[in-house]
Amino acid sequence: MTTLQTVGDHPLTDEGIDLFALMCQRRGWTDEYLQAIESDEHDELLGLAEMVEALEDARTAGAKVTIAPDFDMDGISSGILGYAGLSELGFDVELHLPDYRRGHDLTPEDIDEIAQRFPDTRVLLTCDGGVNSHRGIAAARARGWTTLVTDHHQELEPGSTADITVNPCRIDETYAHPGICGAHVLYQVLEAYTRVHQPGKLWEVRLLRLFAGLGTVSDVMPVLYENRQLVRDSLSVARLLYSPAPRTIPVPWGFDPDPDAIDIQKSTLMQVLSIDPNHPVFVRAFDGFATLLKAFGQAGKVRDIDSIDEGFYGFYVAPAMNSPRRTGDPLAPCFEVFTAPDQDTMLEAAHKVIGYNEKRKQLIELHLAELDEGDQPLAPWVYFSDAYPGMYGLLANRMMERHGHPLVVVNRPSGPDDSVSGSGRAPAWFDIIDALEPYAGLRAIGHQQACGVKADRAELLDMLVDALQTGTLLHDTTAAGEFRADIVLGPDADCDAGLDDLQPLAEFVRRVEGLRPFGHGFPEPVVQIALEPLGLRVDRIGSDADCEHERTEANMMTNARGYRVCRLCKKHLRLITRSGLSCLWWNVAEEKEPEIARIVRSASRTRTGTLRFTAKLQLNTFRGEDRVQAVIEEQITASA
Repeated sequence: MTTLQTVGDHPLTDEGIDLFALMCQRRGWTDEYLQAIESDEHDELLGLAEMVEALEDARTAGAKVTIAPDFDMDGISSGILGYAGLSELGFDVELHLPDYRRGHDLTPEDIDEIAQRFPDTRVLLTCDGGVNSHRGIAAARARGWTTLVTDHHQELEPGSTADITVNPCRIDETYAHPGICGAHVLYQVLEAYTRVHQPGKLWEVRLLRLFAGLGTVSDVMPVLYENRQLVRDSLSVARLLYSPAPRTIPVPWGFDPDPDAIDIQKSTLMQVLSIDPNHPVFVRAFDGFATLLKAFGQAGKVRDIDSIDEGFYGFYVAPAMNSPRRTGDPLAPCFEVFTAPDQDTMLEAAHKVIGYNEKRKQLIELHLAELDEGDQPLAPWVYFSDAYPGMYGLLANRMMERHGHPLVVVNRPSGPDDSVSGSGRAPAWFDIIDALEPYAGLRAIGHQQACGVKADRAELLDMLVDALQTGTLLHDTTAAGEFRADIVLGPDADCDAGLDDLQPLAEFVRRVEGLRPFGHGFPEPVVQIALEPLGLRVDRIGSDADCEHERTEANMMTNARGYRVCRLCKKHLRLITRSGLSCLWWNVAEEKEPEIARIVRSASRTRTGTLRFTAKLQLNTFRGEDRVQAVIEEQITASA
């Protein structure tokens, strides 16, 4: 990031303002920092060597191992990773389906179910849970089972009672970067086992980084240090499972892609896996992920291979897989996506999960409105909700983002002696678990910024408010100052660079892309663009190949090519500036086109300000040439 000089805070090069250096400067991302966070070296987790030998003892003895995962995306990732990996390594292994109604702890009821369904179980292996499940572990040990716990949640006193526990958040652990997900913990166990006892299977086991990286992003782990390469490897495997939709749908100007015709067996990795014999459970795990990509393609969420990035994990896959526990729907389809015996059943399960997610979106808006309109005597710190308990975490997160401080959403009690429980969410600067520790009758379990919260009696909720409020007041919330985008582009006085010359932007995008993956702890840069309405071209875009709308005059329009097409099928907007910058705005045509078109029309008659948006800049290759385009995320002002 060497620059020649600066003007104000703007680093310069021979070509002008160095936007990448300016962004790094504002973020505090020095060359040394960016180099340090790329290190994936880490110590061996405590108990890992002992667990490796316990697993080998189980395999050589032919003892049945039953995996007991948690029920969120990290738990699902962990369970599939362990089930597929141990099957491929020659273990007699089964997978228990958790019941989210019992909470995150492993319970004696779970142990009874496992014993009934898999009566030959001799080893219990937990993943993404179990470290504080004393009753469940005791029930398993009472049956004479060896209990192996892999987890990443904070271990509480008096500590795990399992035979062996591997957890970066163990009380006595000194692991340097404990922010790794449950799937990553189990992956480290399997990789260590394979290195020692079956090195010939390392290639197969390392493919399972797909699920460890998925769990990392889904559980909002910091995308730093060993997590960075893990997520990159995961996405690389995911892209090898992508098969493009063939262009078979005729339209006036050619052929559109048909997601229904995707053949997942033509994906690179599925072809490779078909060469050598692998365990069917192992193959089905990857078959399922490829099927999931097809389902999201059919839903319009995966348009090409570049759609498969960390954002796809965090904004599409994880919310969909987490939705059953939010809505009260069956959890089984989330596992069936990766375990069903045939692709048709996998695809059906995937669409069920995507459907649950659409239901979740509707419910969250409904219950947010109820929070705003209902009786909330402890707001803005504690909110009462009548939603399904699985929704509390989502509601707390949305309210936390709105208010900028920690808060908790709980069930509404009937009286002062009723116990209450819910979910808490907090910014990175507030640790909920530690904050509640001094308060008798209050407790939190999970992660410091995302955890379950319980009060023995409703009358203790005043103490909960005090704990949250006191910790917030001690934090200097004004230190961060007013929000500003990392880079602002356009003609206005506060813009860092204009949009007339797009070539410097292409270099900026290339260098930013080189910093991926982004996520918690290493957020993607925020870009604002200011567009002049004068000369701005506004198009509606989208495919109407399968249009079922009535072909009335009101529903029809003439597109840029002169063809008559269905207006209702053109769900997206494309704004093109006079300099040729194409700005895509998904799923807003009906809502936003009249407003934007009005502003553009008036710009030729009256003096108007710019249109401001937050957007992601990306490179689009067309006929061998890289062109910068923007994907609009949010409108900041109608006109400034």
